[in-house]
Amino acid sequence: MYFTQSVRNVFEGFETSKRGLAEDIAARKLEEYGYNELPKKKRSLVKLFFGQFRDVMVYILLAALVISSVMPFFEGEELHIESFVDAFVILAILLLNAILGFFQEYKAEEAIAMLEKITSPQARVRRNGKEIIIQSRELVPGDVVIIEAGDKVSADGRVFEESHFRMNESSLTGESKAVDKAADVLSGKLGLADQRNMVFSGTTVTSGSAEYVVTATGVHTEIGKIARLVSQTVLPETPLEKKMSRLGKLIGLVVIGICFVVFGVGLYEGMAFGNILLLGVSLAVSAVPEGLPAVVTVCFAMGVRRMVKKNALVRRLDALETLGSVDVICSDKTGTITQNTMTVADTWVRKVEDEKLLAEIAASCNRAQLPNIGDPTEIGLLEFAVGQNVERLPIDDEPVPFSSEEKYMKTQHGDRFFLKGAPERITTFCPDVSDEDLLEHNTKFAKKGLRVLACAVEEKGTTRFVGLIAMNDPPRPTVQASIQEAKNAGVRTIMITGDNIETAATIARDVGIVGDAMEGKELDTLTPTQLCKVVEKTSVYARVSPEHKLQILHALQQNGHIVAMSGDGVNDAPALKGAHVGIAMGKVGTEVSKEASSIVLADDNYSTIVSAIREGRRIYDNIKKFVIFLLRANFDELLLILTVVLLGLPIPYLPIHILWINLMTDGLPALALGMEKAEPDIMKRKPRNPKEHLLHGETGRLVIAAILGYCASLLLFLWELSTGHPLAEARTATLMMAVMFELLLAFNIRSKRPIWEIGITSNKYLLAAVCVPLVLNVALLYSPLVKVFHLYPLPPIEWLRATAIAFGCVFFLELLKLTPVYRDQYTQETA
Repeated sequence: MYFTQSVRNVFEGFETSKRGLAEDIAARKLEEYGYNELPKKKRSLVKLFFGQFRDVMVYILLAALVISSVMPFFEGEELHIESFVDAFVILAILLLNAILGFFQEYKAEEAIAMLEKITSPQARVRRNGKEIIIQSRELVPGDVVIIEAGDKVSADGRVFEESHFRMNESSLTGESKAVDKAADVLSGKLGLADQRNMVFSGTTVTSGSAEYVVTATGVHTEIGKIARLVSQTVLPETPLEKKMSRLGKLIGLVVIGICFVVFGVGLYEGMAFGNILLLGVSLAVSAVPEGLPAVVTVCFAMGVRRMVKKNALVRRLDALETLGSVDVICSDKTGTITQNTMTVADTWVRKVEDEKLLAEIAASCNRAQLPNIGDPTEIGLLEFAVGQNVERLPIDDEPVPFSSEEKYMKTQHGDRFFLKGAPERITTFCPDVSDEDLLEHNTKFAKKGLRVLACAVEEKGTTRFVGLIAMNDPPRPTVQASIQEAKNAGVRTIMITGDNIETAATIARDVGIVGDAMEGKELDTLTPTQLCKVVEKTSVYARVSPEHKLQILHALQQNGHIVAMSGDGVNDAPALKGAHVGIAMGKVGTEVSKEASSIVLADDNYSTIVSAIREGRRIYDNIKKFVIFLLRANFDELLLILTVVLLGLPIPYLPIHILWINLMTDGLPALALGMEKAEPDIMKRKPRNPKEHLLHGETGRLVIAAILGYCASLLLFLWELSTGHPLAEARTATLMMAVMFELLLAFNIRSKRPIWEIGITSNKYLLAAVCVPLVLNVALLYSPLVKVFHLYPLPPIEWLRATAIAFGCVFFLELLKLTPVYRDQYTQETA
């Protein structure tokens, strides 16, 4: 019951003080208490493996296994090991499919675990009297932690210093209202909600600041005790994955219907019941793209990894597919469009003798620590004071912590109060400011793109204006090119800032943002209908509050725009959560803003937002490619079997042949297509309509490819039979041609440009994914397994014929890309 103890007793109990723990003691405690994290239930590898068998198509395969195992007992012949060859092959394919699915899910979970590690929160602590930033998981009992508005508390602790400190403890107590905290000793038996001198893991700071000593970490925290946050790491299913699952089931119903037709006709034609039943089951397994959801998941996981390398940390996977539809980016100015390396460029004081006082206010009305802890603006002010040989004064009290609503900060130093903030806000407290000189200098600085702060001092109840500090925060070198790239991609950029309108307009003009400029106070005079018209023309919003941000967002969404919104403050959370893609700043963003967002920028850079949109488009493109590949490649066998059964001809594929084709052509090429590089014109296309079907514009090409593969297989099979070749050789030639065609089809699907433009070797993963199955096919024909699979070692002329047909079909599909109809559609998409 630390809330009943004095701060001194708590310090002594944990071998610490206001200076924080010594590093050696902290290291010993970390070893003693372990990391400050809750244990997570990880799926065991065994469960992960056997989970691969919970699928409708696997159930069909299992049915095929049972049928092929039982049928030899009813055929009236002497049983040999060869009688169960089909069963062994199906079992092997089942195991291979399970192994592939296992590794896919394992890699996906690894990607999410890596992401959680990268996005883990940090803590500002004091050790050996020096403030440093550490990972929150490294906190130990006795650590002294400094927290401010927007921070999330990572460990339980006793408050010993605070300034206008309020907490949201709803995650623990259920109380939605913010509660005031104080450092006073309490007495009695109090519930968590009444322990006003304690902070608890999982809660957030809504205002003010405080210092506390950690009293419990990990499972020993209050939230750890009730296991509120204990959860299993899972990869959340996105809307696209749900669509894929529904598509797979729909196709499955259609295919199974066709299989029943094949089954019925086969019985009518006098085929053996067991053989036709096994054939129907095998066809269903082959034609249904049961791997779609798994491959989509893996593609998302690989996309997450690539975006991490580009400093975009994805917290919600649905953001990946939404990025391709974004047509408006609402971006902060400071730190996102600009470099956030604030340096004092100029100053102006009303009285020469106030120059030192101005630097003293800049250093003392300030909570940052050199060299780099705290807000970049305040760090810049400290560096300015150091350059002026002015020392900062200790803060006795902080009556007004800075907030986006107040737009200023006020601190107490002895019998004086220092104020700094927006010039128009500070001047309301200063009755001595009445001349136009201030306005003239403020405007002059703002027109140069400088950020202007005003400083004042309050003594004996009177507030006196001291001067202006103009700070330079130049645009990032890459931002102008990125804004133009976004514009070429049909994505409009809107700048939203709390800065002066002149400063904002100057920066916007320098980086290429075109449109009207407006102040937040003007938004208050508009009706929702008027605002919907204004947001279509206005690209710069200055002196805005978080409420204004939300109004702008809602107006854009009401107009049908898909909006990506960036933010970093605690009050930005509603806008970040409400945006189609909420983007938080990783460096200066509060933990509250990060939790409300779907993407966190590790470098706080606007250009990273554009890179994320590019990557989002690439991911969606690649998913579309392998979906089309699986659908194109999975229907020719079905049509072929249906045709020969209706014609009363011999079956070209045995069940194990169909399963072999499925195993060889579906998995690896589809995954490799997920690694395809972005098309060169990917950022010259219009944003994708979010209501657009995944197969939009592809149905015709999909049908052409399926019919082409079907016709090639049928004609080759019929030719083989008509020229006197044995049935086994005809089946083998048809099988090899089908495998080669479907594998080569992956190269055709890579791009809407001909293969000779993009290069065969530009996707090395696909090259390997095609070569490995081709080698396995050749090895199959010239190994003892050839008899197991009821195949025939093909002579060279047969290989040449099968290869020529497969290449000819794919070459024909490549030539279609040069036709006017195909080219016109491609041009429209990239216009």
